[in-house]
Amino acid sequence: MFEQGAIKLLALSLVAERPCYGYELIKHIEGLVGGDYSPSPGVVYPTLTYLVDMGWATVQDGEGGRKQYTITPAGLDQLAQQSTELASLKMRLQQGRERMAARRSPDIERAMDNLKAVLHQRLAEGQSSAALTRRIATAIDEAALAIRQLEA
Repeated sequence: MFEQGAIKLLALSLVAERPCYGYELIKHIEGLVGGDYSPSPGVVYPTLTYLVDMGWATVQDGEGGRKQYTITPAGLDQLAQQSTELASLKMRLQQGRERMAARRSPDIERAMDNLKAVLHQRLAEGQSSAALTRRIATAIDEAALAIRQLEA
């Protein structure tokens, strides 16, 4: 999901927005990606430890023994140095969210479910022949081509 170093940069930028706990960071990243990806604690907590080790964040015990992470001046400097990379990363995440939203369109999901149901019904009737199967495949190929040629 993220190239080398991107999760560290994103985590640092999110800690800069507001101090947070590891779980909050996981949920925030999940939201930024569009809900289809959630970084594991095995990725996030070592990343936060790395940020602390580099001096870019501090950690303090918060409520319930949870650790709260806060950015340091050195972390802010690091963000400034990597502002171009961060902007590019955020743009890619936004584009990914938009693609995911398009795929989750209720109209598209309904149409796909309708296609699946019709296919299951026609092929389950036991009356399909090689000729019918070819005609169905041709109709699906034609629909795919028509969709490909649609303008935004």
